[in-house]
Amino acid sequence: MLRVSGLSKSFGAIQAVKDVSFHVEKGTTFAFLGTNGAGKSTVIHMIIDLLKPDAGKIAFTGGVLQEVTGVVFQTHRLDEELTIEENLMIRAKLYGIPKQKAKQRIDELLALTHISTKRDRVYGKCSGGEKRKTDIIRALLHRPDFLILDEPTTGLDAESREEIWAFLNKLQQDQGLTIFLTTHYIEEAEQVDYVLIMHEGKVEVEGTPAELKAQYTKMILTLHTTDKKKVADSLQTTPYAFECDYDKVFVEIHKNKDAIAILQKTEDFIDDFSIEETNLENVFLEVTKQIKTRLII
Repeated sequence: MLRVSGLSKSFGAIQAVKDVSFHVEKGTTFAFLGTNGAGKSTVIHMIIDLLKPDAGKIAFTGGVLQEVTGVVFQTHRLDEELTIEENLMIRAKLYGIPKQKAKQRIDELLALTHISTKRDRVYGKCSGGEKRKTDIIRALLHRPDFLILDEPTTGLDAESREEIWAFLNKLQQDQGLTIFLTTHYIEEAEQVDYVLIMHEGKVEVEGTPAELKAQYTKMILTLHTTDKKKVADSLQTTPYAFECDYDKVFVEIHKNKDAIAILQKTEDFIDDFSIEETNLENVFLEVTKQIKTRLII
């Protein structure tokens, strides 16, 4: 649905985006991740034509970009003094939606987000979750095919985040909506279709969550012991790399089943054990160089 090729953008001597290329398939959820200052927002602003790129192309195959795209920005953009419904009716008018159809669409979306009873609440007095739901409704009024969510759940409690994602997932399932997501909550990207991670203006890695976890993270078996020397001696004859740290020994394994042989060899010298499962946050931290690779003995 969207293809970005060789996108670059500089602000004076600072090159914020460096030759970025990717594509987004119709009906999928695409997670666009990166550290603060990685260039994510700059790319989004170029996609929605708020910034002009210095180089590169943006091709959108779903129609006129502005007509079929909804955008939820990081910060709230609605009038603090108006009610939820008043804000939405004004935005619907800006989209050119007739008044009766706008009322029907707003009723539908308020019901889906479970805030119908809050329609007369002044937006400025709403909770963070209510504001964010209203922001998303505003972006969906004109029935877009492509929804850009720029850190939509930042600052929200776990329950509000879960409610918003339940709504978005239902919307995508029912309407085939394509979602382009940036988020600081890496766990939100665990269930998406495709992930791209930027760092310092460049694309560092991309793939499905499963592909990235398989490629970039390792499973760690942690052995709790009062005699790490004996544990280390027992592990010397195994093919597994390990390291010792105080009362723990960390063993790098490929799959859970590998732990059986290790536990059998070390059972006389350990008190407990645990296995750290791979997750996308570990991939993100490693790719963006926020953690150091383990020093393996």
